[in-house]
Amino acid sequence: MISAPTINIKGTDAEKTVLPKDVFEKKVKPVILAQAVRVWLSNQRAANAKTKTRTEVSKTTAKMYKQKGTGRARHGSYSAPIFVGGGVAHGPTGTQNYKLRMPEKMKKLAMAGALSVKAAEKKILILAGADKASGKTKEAEKIFKKLDFQGKRVLVVATNKQTSLIRAVKNLERVNVISAPSLNTYFVLGAKQLVITVEAVEELSKRISKEVKNAD
Repeated sequence: MISAPTINIKGTDAEKTVLPKDVFEKKVKPVILAQAVRVWLSNQRAANAKTKTRTEVSKTTAKMYKQKGTGRARHGSYSAPIFVGGGVAHGPTGTQNYKLRMPEKMKKLAMAGALSVKAAEKKILILAGADKASGKTKEAEKIFKKLDFQGKRVLVVATNKQTSLIRAVKNLERVNVISAPSLNTYFVLGAKQLVITVEAVEELSKRISKEVKNAD
């Protein structure tokens, strides 16, 4: 059984929260975590790079020099890839597909593994009473100063309904906020500190535990 320190919306300590074992105590091979991160990053990539082929560059079509009698190799076009300013052979076309797929069960297993790593490192803090948040950034800033998170990349995980909390923390420096349904392995591993609302823990448990319960 693993538990995490808990605070209320005023920043004062509350009773520790027992975390679901299937989500926060799951041993996962590092290769699965690495694969989940690679898949997510690759799927964010856009095919913006494009080079011109020899048919697209603007060059004269006149022959460079006569075919015979010069002692040099035969050449017929300034746009050939071997010349400076010529077209590019086998370059990016702008239509590359970088999309990768990963089975849903593996995604959830990787997420459980990432959350378990943070739980083992004592990098998870539970926030109770988030529904009572005022939505004011100043009040959220006071709470975070008490917690001494300065200089750390903090990720706040809330539910979609906790709009006041999301509004209060989204403008804080070095603090990112994400909804529980959108959370993934990349964001979990990239944060130095996780602040998760009680309701978000319940959502994550429902979303992940069934898939990973019997997974190795």
